[in-house]
Amino acid sequence: MDYIRAILDGIAIAAIFNGAVAVLALINPRYFFDSYPKAIQKVAPEQMTKKEKNINFIITIVICGICFIYSAASLFHTGISVFWNLFWMGYIQWSILNLGDFFLLDCLLFQGKYKDKIVIQGTEGHPDYEFSNWMRHLAIMEHFVITPFLIIPFVAAVQALIVGIL
Repeated sequence: MDYIRAILDGIAIAAIFNGAVAVLALINPRYFFDSYPKAIQKVAPEQMTKKEKNINFIITIVICGICFIYSAASLFHTGISVFWNLFWMGYIQWSILNLGDFFLLDCLLFQGKYKDKIVIQGTEGHPDYEFSNWMRHLAIMEHFVITPFLIIPFVAAVQALIVGIL
């Protein structure tokens, strides 16, 4: 198992994912409206439209697909064929992406100097935009419970199976 490569690939897919999401969220934050805390979604004067949901779905598939292909291709080129080594390398990569999402998007973008650019129109001043509420109602559960214990193991296992078969 190549820890250095797993870490570097994790940084690469984190840069791809977080860079793309940050740019698109700054262009139109409503494309990621379903990723905002539920309380903000409920008070918004206009709910997410079908067009926005379709764009969100396509963006998610494309960005995550690019990251998955990059990660799988990198694992394939390591020459490693043992499932558990592939799994743990994938787990490391996707965990770095998850941490990048937490620190770069949730902490810096949504709570930093660009905070005003990603506020959904009509929800200005909502308490869930405050750092502690954002963390409590969204980020902590998403990044430190659901993603590392459910999503990442599933993705890493699928990736390891695919690379192992190839």
